[in-house]
Amino acid sequence: MQRRWHGRGLEPIAAAILGSACAPPPELGDGIEGPIDEARLDRSVDEGGCGYPSAGSQGYGTEVGQRLANSGTFVLETCEGARVELSDWFCRRDDAYGDYNRGILLNIGAGWCGPCQEESVELPELYEEFHGQGIEIVQVMFQDWTGQTPTAEFCDDWVAGAWAEGEAGEPVMIPWPVIRDESFDWSSRYISDTMAAAPVNLLVDANGNIRWQLQGQKPDLEVVRTQLELVLADPYGG
Repeated sequence: MQRRWHGRGLEPIAAAILGSACAPPPELGDGIEGPIDEARLDRSVDEGGCGYPSAGSQGYGTEVGQRLANSGTFVLETCEGARVELSDWFCRRDDAYGDYNRGILLNIGAGWCGPCQEESVELPELYEEFHGQGIEIVQVMFQDWTGQTPTAEFCDDWVAGAWAEGEAGEPVMIPWPVIRDESFDWSSRYISDTMAAAPVNLLVDANGNIRWQLQGQKPDLEVVRTQLELVLADPYGG
């Protein structure tokens, strides 16, 4: 695919945040044994009524095998300025899928970051394939095009996708939730060197276990697809 990169975007559009509600069980793809079994979910730490996994036997951390800690007191906001936490994506989804997410691909990046731009053009293909099976992508932006604070205007421009065009010249719009870490307090837990470590991709399962991670480079789509399939087949972890 030929791509043309730009600095700013189209008219602002808002990134949607999925809430919690009950819905009929989803129709799942091959190799997935029905809806999430709530008895196998760890929701012992209550966070706003939805519940967030406890630290488990390995504790909260940033390495594969540990559990991803909720953002908690760290301020993360939508493009529109609404406060959110990671626990928001551990609720039941209020859409046609209607169940708990089986996996969440947490992507941390910046507007100036070339690999971040490239993966954001490619990942919509996987999002379309896997979102209806219980995979969510949540993108956290910690800086804008010039390394400054990611404002609401930047966030809207990023979601609108006019900074990248496909072969037909259409904007590559971002279909997943995009949130801002204006203070860099939360993102700094995962990125110590902003120039070398971005982007960061962390794939967690329904219990918050970090199952796969990659830093400082654009992931290969087939590698990501394989990891998503592994989480779909076993969303609870060991």
